[in-house]
Amino acid sequence: MRTYDGMTAEERVSARRRRIMEAGLDLFHAQGYPRTSIRAVLRRSGLQGRYFAENFSSLDELMAEILKEVNREEAAKCQEALDAAGTRRDRARGILDVLARGVTDDPRKGRVKLIESLAAGPLAARERRRGMGQMAGLVQSLLREDWPDPGIDVTAMSLAVVGGVNQILLNWADGSFHFSREGVVDQTLHLFEAVAEFGGAPHRA
Repeated sequence: MRTYDGMTAEERVSARRRRIMEAGLDLFHAQGYPRTSIRAVLRRSGLQGRYFAENFSSLDELMAEILKEVNREEAAKCQEALDAAGTRRDRARGILDVLARGVTDDPRKGRVKLIESLAAGPLAARERRRGMGQMAGLVQSLLREDWPDPGIDVTAMSLAVVGGVNQILLNWADGSFHFSREGVVDQTLHLFEAVAEFGGAPHRA
C-alpha cells in the first residue's frame, strides 16, 4: 500500500475530514451557524474546496455529522452511567451529569448541540431528533423500573423529560440560567423525579 508522509490515502481522507469538522465546530461555536460559510470553514481548516466536497455535500451535512459525533459520545457515557451500580436516582443523576458536562467540558460542542444546530437545515434537524429519541430510550429504561400505571404512556413521558432537560441545558448554555454544573444537575433531576413519581403513583382522572 502506497503512503505519502507516512499516511495511506484512506488515512489522508480521514485526516482532512477531521480538520474540516474541527474547523466547523470552532466556527459554529465562535460566530454561529448562520454566519459561517463553507469558504470560511475551508479557510480555517487550510484546505481547498475539493476536499470539502470529498466529505460533505453542504454546511448542513457538516453540522449533522458534528452533531452525530457529539450525540454518539454522550450516549456512550450515558449508557455507562445507566449501567453503574446504585439506585435509580443515582443513575439518573449520572446521566444528567454527563449531559451537563457536555456543556462545560467542551463549550464548543455544548453550544453547537443545544443552540447552533437549531439554525441548520433538515439533516441537522433529523440528527437532533434521532439523538433526542436515543436519549429518551435511556430515560425510559429507568422509568420502567417502577411504572405500574398503564394509563400514562411511559414513552411520551420519557420524551417530555428529555425535551425539558434539553431546554434547561439550552438556557444554561446561553447564560439565561446562572447555575453551577451541580446546580443544573439538581434542577434537571427534580424534573426526572417529578415524572417518575407521577408515573409510579396510582393514576387519578
